[in-house]
Amino acid sequence: MAPPVRRIPVREEHRPVVVVGSGFGGAVAAQRLAEAGVPALVLERGRRWPGAAAGEPFPRLSRPDRRVRWPARMPATPRRSLPPRYAGRVERVVGRGVRVLCGAGVGGGSLHYGGASLRPPGRLFDRVMPTGVDFEEMDLVYYPRAATALRLSPIPDDVLSHERYASSRGFLADARRAGLRVFRIPQPVDWDVVRGELAGRLPPRTAHGEVHCGLHNGARHSLDKTYLAAAEATGLCEVAPLHVVRRLGRGKSHRYALSCDRIATDGTVLEHVRITTDTVFLAAGSVGTSELLVRARGSRALPDLPDAVGEHWGNNGDRIHLRAFLPYPTLPRQGGPACVGAHDWEAPAGPVTVEHIPAPYPFETRSTVLGCMGLPEGRGAFRYDPATDEVRLTWPAGADRATGRAVRAVVSRLTGAGGGTAIDLTAAYPLTLHPLGGAALGPVCDQAGRVHGHPGLHVVDAALIPGSTGCCNPSWTITALAERCMDRALSRGGDFT
Repeated sequence: MAPPVRRIPVREEHRPVVVVGSGFGGAVAAQRLAEAGVPALVLERGRRWPGAAAGEPFPRLSRPDRRVRWPARMPATPRRSLPPRYAGRVERVVGRGVRVLCGAGVGGGSLHYGGASLRPPGRLFDRVMPTGVDFEEMDLVYYPRAATALRLSPIPDDVLSHERYASSRGFLADARRAGLRVFRIPQPVDWDVVRGELAGRLPPRTAHGEVHCGLHNGARHSLDKTYLAAAEATGLCEVAPLHVVRRLGRGKSHRYALSCDRIATDGTVLEHVRITTDTVFLAAGSVGTSELLVRARGSRALPDLPDAVGEHWGNNGDRIHLRAFLPYPTLPRQGGPACVGAHDWEAPAGPVTVEHIPAPYPFETRSTVLGCMGLPEGRGAFRYDPATDEVRLTWPAGADRATGRAVRAVVSRLTGAGGGTAIDLTAAYPLTLHPLGGAALGPVCDQAGRVHGHPGLHVVDAALIPGSTGCCNPSWTITALAERCMDRALSRGGDFT
């Protein structure tokens, strides 16, 4: 006899303002709305993580467990099989021609990302950003504001000189010999925690390469400790974890309706929730925001959305290389997080940035990982399939072929100067951690992130940026752009009454 069908309760409510997602864009929106006296509900699909506490709240890359992956189609790490379902930290989205890693949890990608925070020079910024976004304004106002809120700082001299950071110093020496411009990477890190690990007062984690699933011992200034904490402290911001937004459409008596599932940490749906609202800030990341908009347009829930919804997507020029067979020791459990890099933004084949990525190898390998970024020339798109109601990302073959050549040329200079052999891992396994685009400024949104022809519907995340942040990790630019959008949106306070 078949088990009885479980009835899932349904709840309906109205909120004046709803923010979808709690990553970089959503966290900025939450704080700025709260400061303006605007109550808002923040819907986050993932759980809260006790990242502010000392100890080990997160999984380790060397010992992955169920906390690593979001319950999706594929595991987030191919290293070993994992327990089947848990509201973990990373979803791997498999598109045609590319795989994308997306964050989940209160704080979004800030919980697990590498933390590297770069901003491009004006000449690269102007090449990739839409017309109307003024670099001087961003440089003088919004990048500094974001840096202060994110609490960015480069690695101090005493930490970089420690033996655990030998591979970082080796990278810097080789890059200088190769004629590259070297730099220290701003990071949202409490370096006193890292010092505590190096001194043996805290368990060895961040300073020993365990940085790819979250920083332990409270070392990271993640968004749940910065923007979101400030928003919640006002009493005007409510964050609702484990609420998965499935659909966006028209409301009957209000502008918009959001269909959500409230889930348990094993993915079980506990409740269907329908929320009506007059103002929505989409901040579910490039993939999440694009999926909601493309489905809304394709299913005719919002049929008049701009034609360019789902277009102008790119992988930020991401390439990952393994540099092996080095002539010097790189040590097991290399000091982290990623703290040094180099670039040639005038390279003949195209501008390139290379970052040293520490790894928690348990033994000496004489190898390092290089995270590289160029300027992708092609663009992908999200498409809606009415037969399955699914939205699928397509990244055309060859969309970043020239980027790959430019990166290989710079990496070859590095190995030529310092030895070793470089292997382009992305060529065999196309992957990006930096998805950008799908609701681009200009074709889809105005300069405040307002979707054309849809009053009260805003985009404030990576979906605004058409494919690249100019050879730089995008989190700083996403945050700064969200600050700019919120300034402009709030200057028209009528949207929130």
